[in-house]
Amino acid sequence: MKVFKKIILFSVIIISLITIIVYDITDRTQFYSKTLPSEELKTFFLHKTSEEQEKAFVQNFGNEKYKFPRKEVTYIKLYKNALLISRLTSQKFTESDKIKLLNFFNNPENFSWGETTWSLDESEYILRFFDEKENEVGKIWLCLEDCGMTKSIPFSPNMKYGGLSKLGRENIKDILNDY
Repeated sequence: MKVFKKIILFSVIIISLITIIVYDITDRTQFYSKTLPSEELKTFFLHKTSEEQEKAFVQNFGNEKYKFPRKEVTYIKLYKNALLISRLTSQKFTESDKIKLLNFFNNPENFSWGETTWSLDESEYILRFFDEKENEVGKIWLCLEDCGMTKSIPFSPNMKYGGLSKLGRENIKDILNDY
């Protein structure tokens, strides 16, 4: 009977550990495709040339309809993108830094039109934006050191394709410097 209890205990521990690891990985990455609403897809991405696509983005810079994250933000948390410790290392931004971050991500000057091929697991940080009910209303992955790229949910034309400009790299480092 003691052996049976040990086997059960060992099984419960292994299953719990696997569940925690799977939850953590799915929490920090994106395993599913986020499709854009058909109106946004047509407006921003269904163009014959990249010049037409960029023109569609530029025409919507500052458009309240596409302002990131499209909902009222009560607070923002910064997470290190590290296995099992990301939730434990989270830090909440001050109100003034929250405003700076929202202004940063809605300013097209902080982003370039460059190539944005990278993987989410390369990001050092994840920013999560929460409303007053503590629901996540936005998420941004930041790859600062190696590639200077971002990925956001929801999409915003203000961030172009997600690549940080030289000015953007400096600005985001200044904002994140205290964290």
